[in-house]
Amino acid sequence: MAAQPLFVILDGYSMAYRHYHGTANQGLTSPEGEPTGAVYGFTRQILDIMLKDKPKYLAVAFDTGMSGREVIYEEYKANRSLPPDDFEPQVDRIREVLATLNVPALELFGFEADDVIGTMVRCAEREGVHSRIVTGDGDLLQLITDNVDVLLMRPFGGPKIYNRDEFHKKYELEPHQLVDLKALQGDSSDNIPGIKGVGVKTATPLIQRYGSLADIYAHLDEVKGSARKKLDKGRNMAFVSYELARVRTDLPMQLDLAACVTREYETSDAIDLFEQLDFRSLIRRLLKAEDEEPAPPTQTSMFDMGEVDVAAGEFEDTGEFAAAVHAADLVESAAVVSEDGLQKVVEMLNSASIISFDTETTGIDPVAAELVGISLAVNGDTGYYIPLTHIDTEVEQLPIETVIEALRGPLTNPDIPKVAHNASYDLVVLRRYGLDVTPIAFDTMIAEWVRDSASNDLGLGNLAMRQGLLTERGVLMRSITELIGKGKNQRTFDTVPLTKATPYAAEDAAITMKLVKPLQKNLQTYEAAVKLFQNTEMPLVPVIATMEQTGVLLDRDFLGEMSTRLDSLLLDLERSVREIAGKDELNLNSPKQLSELLFDDLDLPKKGIRKTKLGYSTAADILERLYEDTKHPILQKILEYRELAKLKGTYVDALPELINPETGRLHTSFNQTGTTTGRLSSSNPNLQNIPIRTEIGREVRQAFITPPGTVLLAVDYSQVELRIMAHMADEPYLKASFERGEDIHRATAAIVNDVNINDVTIGQRIFAKRVNFGILYGMGAFRLARESDLTLAEADAFIKTYFERLPNVKKYIDDTKEKLREDGYVETLLGRRRYFGDVRKMSRNEANRTEREAINMPIQGTAADILKKAMIELYNQLQSRELSAKMTLQVHDELVLEVPEDELDATVELVVNTMENAYDLTPRLRANAKVGQNWREMREVN
Repeated sequence: MAAQPLFVILDGYSMAYRHYHGTANQGLTSPEGEPTGAVYGFTRQILDIMLKDKPKYLAVAFDTGMSGREVIYEEYKANRSLPPDDFEPQVDRIREVLATLNVPALELFGFEADDVIGTMVRCAEREGVHSRIVTGDGDLLQLITDNVDVLLMRPFGGPKIYNRDEFHKKYELEPHQLVDLKALQGDSSDNIPGIKGVGVKTATPLIQRYGSLADIYAHLDEVKGSARKKLDKGRNMAFVSYELARVRTDLPMQLDLAACVTREYETSDAIDLFEQLDFRSLIRRLLKAEDEEPAPPTQTSMFDMGEVDVAAGEFEDTGEFAAAVHAADLVESAAVVSEDGLQKVVEMLNSASIISFDTETTGIDPVAAELVGISLAVNGDTGYYIPLTHIDTEVEQLPIETVIEALRGPLTNPDIPKVAHNASYDLVVLRRYGLDVTPIAFDTMIAEWVRDSASNDLGLGNLAMRQGLLTERGVLMRSITELIGKGKNQRTFDTVPLTKATPYAAEDAAITMKLVKPLQKNLQTYEAAVKLFQNTEMPLVPVIATMEQTGVLLDRDFLGEMSTRLDSLLLDLERSVREIAGKDELNLNSPKQLSELLFDDLDLPKKGIRKTKLGYSTAADILERLYEDTKHPILQKILEYRELAKLKGTYVDALPELINPETGRLHTSFNQTGTTTGRLSSSNPNLQNIPIRTEIGREVRQAFITPPGTVLLAVDYSQVELRIMAHMADEPYLKASFERGEDIHRATAAIVNDVNINDVTIGQRIFAKRVNFGILYGMGAFRLARESDLTLAEADAFIKTYFERLPNVKKYIDDTKEKLREDGYVETLLGRRRYFGDVRKMSRNEANRTEREAINMPIQGTAADILKKAMIELYNQLQSRELSAKMTLQVHDELVLEVPEDELDATVELVVNTMENAYDLTPRLRANAKVGQNWREMREVN
């Protein structure tokens, strides 16, 4: 027996409803008349768990959809009435309570809490953590294993903990067989139909005998009497019911146990909130808990263990239903292993009106992964897989060169559009093998993202399910992990047997093809989406692929020297801190030791500083605030140490390890669908966060170099977001100032302070700059006061003056907020939308945050759209003019190119003109060019 930490996860809506109805007759309200019965009951339960039982990990799961079950069966949960009008506002308050108590809310848009819980507890099992589910929903009993139990809040008889033994006593089945039982007998509470006339007395013996629904039907001829007729007649509905009842455990989300640690909270913040809600008894409880010494978990609460002794054992999915739920049921697949077969596929492709393609590789890095196979489809019914380098097969595979040459004609035919999901990946892979697929006309992942930039259905399987393509018989797409596993035991795709690889790869191409029409229809809901997709996002795909393939050159020697230098600086800082502290030994990476040093030994002010289990917080923002207040030299040294340690670990030591051994370059992946604003992001590594604010941080850029005979050209937009704000707000003063070529921050300081622009002081300009950029992000008086020397009243007065002198900026902000309230979305100048939902139903804090994001999104999103248009035009111009310059990086508002020295003048002129004319903006766009042998040491060029 080994002690396991406990993870408690609550079914949020289930428990909120229980507390709502449990207090329905008590009429609990806040002093403002706000209903609080459900909030009070839920809060009391959370405090019970935190203060009495003290589990190591705690979280709450919430519903944000039906996980596609309503598509499988329209009547699913249709018998449930709408929630009472005063229920949803209480859920918002519950979320606020959880945030205040540092309890994470886990959810995934479009999915039920049951599936979130199922996925999380399976993740916890793999981490060696015991889970306890708290719910009023008996469906979750199916998740019970040796490492998972369920505390079921029953209508009568009080709460009861169900483990394997208790479940067996109640149902005489294994927990996972609860799904089979519901598939047969149905469940009226969720409107799951089951089979008419089959109840528990018929269903249970059948499951006991055969083990599962699939096996019952496999032996249907052995079932006697009327039961057989009922089963035969209800076959389809039984499998539909199975899918409705089955809790998913494979959602595209990961359990972050560190974020679920039951942490200390700021008692003062909790008391403030409880005072608003008039929870006086809970306030007394908080104060009492704060005064008491930590106690071991109580043995009298409804949770009776904080650390659980359980037998080791891992849940195993029997896979009994797998054959009935895969997309291969809807897609025919064929492996192409002969020259005759290849020729027939090529003939089919040549006569096709559209082609879907996909690659299977040995990894996720398109510049390093080896090609294993290619899948193709010309309709949504059949997929063809051409294996190339599978190891685990006795079938002789066609040579890669033969296949590439055969496919070159149809896959480069300009009259046949190509379709893919995450096309840039496959494009880079195939280009490396000599095949440049063109034209790529439709990317299903990008189409879904343009429709909704916050969509959680960008994965092919989720997207197909959400579009209703896989649910005619309750099927699901195969997951890659079914074939190659996960974690340390994961293998590469070339080891997958051909019999399994073929249907997996074929369905990817065919399902991608199936998605085109419904996604085209989705885009057509508003005209701008179609234009944005066709004119900006799709033409950008080959541009991004080329940049990824090009990569950047790094100076290894410089980074090695810098690493050595940082080691020396870090040792010096450690010695300095120990000297100031008067300690011979001190681990600067230990929050506990730092907390004791700063707040016990040095007795620095503790007021307003959150407390954790390791002592008072030593987070960077806390130390920065402390340094501003006290100017204690040790704080400056610690902050400097942390900055250098992060710089060394994240960039100086990490970047050389990521250099591709074949190309000798660093290749980042640009994520076209990685943000909600439309901006590109990058990963593996993230080159968009290369430090720039400090001198030593900027040194990292010196490692980005260029080959002999070439130079680096960096061109960035000048004040692009402020220019966009001036355009969108139609603010005459700002527009005229930009057109005159004035320093916009000096000009703003002049009008707000009512002085001549030539008389503006350095301090006034710095302050105006802070406000200008703060306005873009919805900054209010409180934040301005916090970030300056002004009082709250002075900050409020300054912002009021700012808006009085620049009234159209205020109007833009007010109009944006109004559009958010009325439409639930905002949009860029090019029509890119971001949906936020109904801000009127959000909590106050959430609504304020949403408004700030909504104010910024049209501006930042427009900047992203403009730069994308510039990149596309520049890519085309470089090719048409036969210039050899290559784009290597895009970082926010900046493009970096590698340019032959003898083409520099022509390239500078082309890049600047292209960027400045990418969009007809008033005031006009302006771009600045710099050139150098590395990204740090650059000179301005006209």
